[in-house]
Amino acid sequence: MRKIHAASDVNVQTQEPWWVGVDWFFLLLILALLIEGLIAVYSTSVAFAVTRTDKPETYFIKRQLFFAVVGLVGMLTTWRIGYEPLKRHPRLVVGLAAGVLGALLLLLIRNRLSGGPGRTLLGASLQPAEFAKVVLILYLSVWLNTRRRQIRDWRWELAYVGAITGVFALLVLLQPDLSAALTVFTLGFMMLLLAGAHPKQLMFTLAVGLVVIGVGLPALRWLYPVGIQRITDFWISLIDPLRVGGHMREAMWAFLRGGWFGVGIGMGKSKFYYLPLPHTDSVFAVIGEEWGLVGASVVLLTYALFLWRGLQIASRSPDPIGQLLASGLVLWITGEAVLNMAGIVGLLPQAGNVMPFFSYGGSNLTAVLTSLGLVLRVAQEARLREARYRGEGRAILDLRGRNRRRRVSRARGAAATGRH
Repeated sequence: MRKIHAASDVNVQTQEPWWVGVDWFFLLLILALLIEGLIAVYSTSVAFAVTRTDKPETYFIKRQLFFAVVGLVGMLTTWRIGYEPLKRHPRLVVGLAAGVLGALLLLLIRNRLSGGPGRTLLGASLQPAEFAKVVLILYLSVWLNTRRRQIRDWRWELAYVGAITGVFALLVLLQPDLSAALTVFTLGFMMLLLAGAHPKQLMFTLAVGLVVIGVGLPALRWLYPVGIQRITDFWISLIDPLRVGGHMREAMWAFLRGGWFGVGIGMGKSKFYYLPLPHTDSVFAVIGEEWGLVGASVVLLTYALFLWRGLQIASRSPDPIGQLLASGLVLWITGEAVLNMAGIVGLLPQAGNVMPFFSYGGSNLTAVLTSLGLVLRVAQEARLREARYRGEGRAILDLRGRNRRRRVSRARGAAATGRH
C-alpha cells in the first residue's frame, strides 16, 4: 500500500503546476534573509576593501551577488529535483560524500605542497568544508532512514555514524579549521538525536567526543592557536570582565554606538579599523552599530521565524527522510548564526562560525541556498499530499451522502408501495 501511495503522490506532483503547494512564507523568509545579508555585506565589505586591501570597493559585493545568483539557481534546481532520487538511489549520496572527501584530501595535499595552511580551492572560490556540512546531513539522513530499526544498536550503528562523522571532521580540522570541524561533529550528534537514538548512545557519543578533544588539546594548540586563544580570552572575561579581549570589546562598543536605531547603514566606524574581519566574523557587530538594537532584533526575529517554519515543515513531512533533511538543514543554518551572534555579544567564545546569509563567503551562501531547495520541496510534497488526502476525504463523504440519500429514497418508495 505504501508503494501505491508513494507512486500516486509522485503522479500528483508531476501533474500539478510548479507553484502549487509552495510554502510562500518560508520562501519569503529565505529571500528576506538574503536581502538583509546582501545589504550587510555591501556596507561592511566596501570599508574592508578600501582600508585593508588593494581591491576595488565593490569587489566583495559583486562576488557575493554572483554567488547569490548561483545559490538561487541551485535552490531552484534542488527544489525541482527533490530528494526522491536519493531515496531511490542511495548510491548518489555516497558519490556526493566521496566527492567532498576527495576535495578535502586535495586541499590537504595542496597545503602540504605549498607549505602553508589553506581552506579554499580554485583561487579562493571553493571552500570544501562548507559543502561537507551539507553532504554529511544528506548522507546521514539517507543512511539513518534505511537503518531506523537498527539505530539503537550500540555496536555497529553508532560506530558507523561516529566513523563517518569523524572522517569528515578530521579532514576539516587538518586544514586547519577548528570551528568547522566542531560544527561537523555537532551535526553528526544532532542527526543521531533527530533519528531517535537511545539517550545512552547520545551520552556515550558526547563523552567520546570530549575525551578526543581533551586528548588532542596539545595538537589543537599547535594546529589552531587562534581558536585556543579565543577560548582562553572568553574564560578570562568570565572571571574578570575588565580584561575582556580586544575583539569582544570592540564589538560591545559597536553596539553601544548604535543605540536603539543605529547610526545608519554605511555610517559605522568600527568596520574601518577596529573590528577584525568586519565582513565575515564580525558582521553582527556592524549590524548592531549601523542598524541599532531594533535592526539587530529584526535579524534575530527573521532567524527565529525561519527556524520555527523549518521545523514545522519537517514535522509535516510525509516520510522520515524528509523530516531528517528539513530539520537537520534548518538547525544547521540557525545554529551557525546563533554561535556567531553569541560570540559577538560575549555569551560564547568566538569560534569563527559564519553568520549564514550575512557573512561574506560564496561557498557558504551557495551551500545554504542550494540545500534550502530541498526544504522547500519537503514542504511542497507535504502540502500536495495533504491536499490529495483532503480531496479523497471529500470524495468519500460525497459518496456516503449519495448512498445515504439513495437508501432513504428507496425506503420511502417501498413504504409508499406498501401503503397502496
